[in-house]
Amino acid sequence: MKILNVSITVRDLAKAVRFYRDVLLLPVETTPAGAEVAVGSSRLTLRAGDRFDGVHHLAFGILPSEFELAHAWLARRVSLLQADGSEVILGSEEWKSRSLYFLGPEGIILEFIARDADASTVPGTDECPHMLSISEVGIGVDDVLDTVAALSDELAIPGYYDRSSTFASMGSHDGLLIIVQQDRLWFPTKVSKPARGPLTVQIEPRAEKSRVDLSSNISIVSG
Repeated sequence: MKILNVSITVRDLAKAVRFYRDVLLLPVETTPAGAEVAVGSSRLTLRAGDRFDGVHHLAFGILPSEFELAHAWLARRVSLLQADGSEVILGSEEWKSRSLYFLGPEGIILEFIARDADASTVPGTDECPHMLSISEVGIGVDDVLDTVAALSDELAIPGYYDRSSTFASMGSHDGLLIIVQQDRLWFPTKVSKPARGPLTVQIEPRAEKSRVDLSSNISIVSG
């Protein structure tokens, strides 16, 4: 499952644009409605909006062969978050991944994740890491299991390796929806709750039904 576009709102659009363009060195195009950030094969749409509770979470996929490069490159630009005293955070045996976490505009929790499944992809020759796509989108909901059932039944999104009443992952290694209970704290901060602000996730076409609204603010669009 590939994530084509993620749309969120930010209070300070100009500041967010500067971060993605000048800190992460991603291509950014300003539009009359906001800005479009190119993250590999995905797009991050930023629009000006009012303040909301909580923060969003996005993970950008990178190549395993460029993980050390990404670590050094990011450490020169942002303060990396730690878990158990380490900036490098290992995924479970099923996930087979390594991650680097850091904060972006307005507290958004961003992540570089390198998955073993991408080991065969040829690295580039740039001095900065190659971002493959938006690999994960975090979504806070009132009922995780009901949400999983709705996305499975209506959009044919498969489960991944995790499913409980507080946390579930859906999709595939190159595109995951991380569904969490609304009051669950985002790892690794242990202080930030999922955003209650507007969020639209567009995934590649999967089923006849093209849209599921998880709340008044959150929608998953297929196609």
